[in-house]
Amino acid sequence: MIEKKMIEALINFYNHSFTIIDKDEKLIYWSDRASEIFNLKHEDVIGKDIKEVFSEDQLLILESLRENKSFEKKRHKATPDIYVDIKAEPITVDGEVLGAVVSEVDVTSQIKKEKEMEALKSKVDILSDNVKHLNNDNHFKNIIYKSSIMENLKNQIEKAAHTDANILITGETGVGKELFAQAIHKTSGLRGDLIPLNCGAIPNELFESELFGYDRGAFTGANKEGNKGKIELAEDGTLFLDEIGEMPLDMQVKFLRILQERKYFKLGGKKEMTTNFRLVSATNKKITELLSSENFRSDLLYRINVINIHIPPLRERPDDIESLFYYYLFQLSDKYNTDLMYADQELLRQIREYEWPGNARELINVVERLVIFSNGSTLDNDIFHQYLQEVGQSHNIPAYSVPAGDIELKEYVDRLEADYIRQVIENNDHNIEKSAAVLGISRPTLYSKIKKFKL
Repeated sequence: MIEKKMIEALINFYNHSFTIIDKDEKLIYWSDRASEIFNLKHEDVIGKDIKEVFSEDQLLILESLRENKSFEKKRHKATPDIYVDIKAEPITVDGEVLGAVVSEVDVTSQIKKEKEMEALKSKVDILSDNVKHLNNDNHFKNIIYKSSIMENLKNQIEKAAHTDANILITGETGVGKELFAQAIHKTSGLRGDLIPLNCGAIPNELFESELFGYDRGAFTGANKEGNKGKIELAEDGTLFLDEIGEMPLDMQVKFLRILQERKYFKLGGKKEMTTNFRLVSATNKKITELLSSENFRSDLLYRINVINIHIPPLRERPDDIESLFYYYLFQLSDKYNTDLMYADQELLRQIREYEWPGNARELINVVERLVIFSNGSTLDNDIFHQYLQEVGQSHNIPAYSVPAGDIELKEYVDRLEADYIRQVIENNDHNIEKSAAVLGISRPTLYSKIKKFKL
């Protein structure tokens, strides 16, 4: 009796869980720590078939008993809150297997510390990226990048900016073409201002007055003093025409004359004016698309496209996605006066792998949503998943990645299988017959897997 008590005291002295089964797979020993981890009392488990207590596919101790072999599993998720390292050994006497024992070492605190270190590293990355850009050349301070592609683009801009050649910036919607126009203007050293005009936002009937300005009495309702146009305001500076592909066709002829002769008349004006400005244009259309269009003059395109600055989309420069993510996270946390939250590796992986059709404009909106709706110290991955479903892109993100910790192949395959079955069932509105047909299995087999994976 004393020996038994001493053994139990020794077992419970360490913060390890121990479970023993006999050759009939019945539980004959259940340590105090096992009771704490699984919230099951001794009287609830002793004498029972272990398969009645736990799902068979989760029991390493059974494999050890049946195969007479030792098994180990690292960082097994025993409960939603507890991770353990498992070791199972058969119990043999004179070559006969009489049972098996499994020990479980709680490694939750170790994993928690690693995650805290990961969170700290994430915050250091955010701060270092922001310090880098705060110390960056003032002309490019608002252009956040890490990739060599963007570094080469910056060098190209610096060369082009010191000339008076017309520049056409091309790139998809949301890549930040206006930021690059600002960088070109600042780098050029021109003493005039940068004057922007979005050609797609001005009604055709007002376009001429916006661009050229008008004299007093030019039309009914006109300002009595007349009005300066964008060309006049851009004197000795930069005229930035965004969405130039949307410029009305009749205006293209007039604007081409200005570029050729540097002279124009205001609307309703009789005095010919001279002008001196640097032209930077932008479009989200491809140059080949403009050349083949009946709504854009090729001679104007040749005139404005002396130098082409093409900004690649985010999907072609994944190194910049994380830098931009951290930058926006820092800025928006400050805007909403919230603590800087941690992005785990799975969220960062999915953000890097998403194609971002809306580019930086889309990314900043997603980060803003994450900051507003996440709670605690960690950004909520489900918020990003919900966004992907809203835009119909959830199927474009690989659902699986190599686990951070050690994990047996069987457990990883089970995870993949469970996730795929869940996805198929959801895609078929929980219709078991349809889901089974898609999976190529029978309905009873699908029901069995639903029970096995607790779907």
